[in-house]
Amino acid sequence: MKNNISFNKLHDKRREFLRSNRPYDHKIIEGTSSTLISVPHGVSQVRLGKLKSNELGSLATALFLKDNTDCFLIAKTRNNNDDANFDDISEYKESLKKLIINKNLKYIIDFHSLASKRECDINLGINFGKNIEYNVQLFDLLCSLLKNNNFKISIDEPFMGGPNTISGTMKDVFDDIFTLQIEINGRITNNIENVEKYAKLLYVLLDWIKTIPNKK
Repeated sequence: MKNNISFNKLHDKRREFLRSNRPYDHKIIEGTSSTLISVPHGVSQVRLGKLKSNELGSLATALFLKDNTDCFLIAKTRNNNDDANFDDISEYKESLKKLIINKNLKYIIDFHSLASKRECDINLGINFGKNIEYNVQLFDLLCSLLKNNNFKISIDEPFMGGPNTISGTMKDVFDDIFTLQIEINGRITNNIENVEKYAKLLYVLLDWIKTIPNKK
């Protein structure tokens, strides 16, 4: 396993990204591929009047993957008393729709964090298979890579990427795309004692993303 991952540097990068983009609802960094990485919960959010904590690991993971691939990135950078992964309409979702159209994006990977109390390491939300029907083989490859590297995965449990989520909404609007909600357990991403496992996961995800077709 590659071992050049620094836990502190990953999270320093996340903090600096948020500091630099604090005035904006969200930040887009363009790429050249047909893949976009999404992080709607890298900052706190408000759902049905209730404040919910930010998901530290989702943004740290996404920034690492963006830095090492030619993917596009969209990330929430400010809490505007909204929840981009729950609200019917949001600036974030509207920007994402425009990106998909203007850049002919075909693969949307939406990162989230699981509470550390969850048993699984990774939850893959596919909405009973609907969201990944554009390329089922790609999803199967990810499952194999994760299992072969001893990650405990669950599918559609506890979260499935259904209606109103980034994955579910984009798949409903654009039928000919692949969308996947990836939830990573916080005990992996937020605990420096587990940095080796986190590093292994980052490189599994990186290797997988590099297999995604770049057809536009």
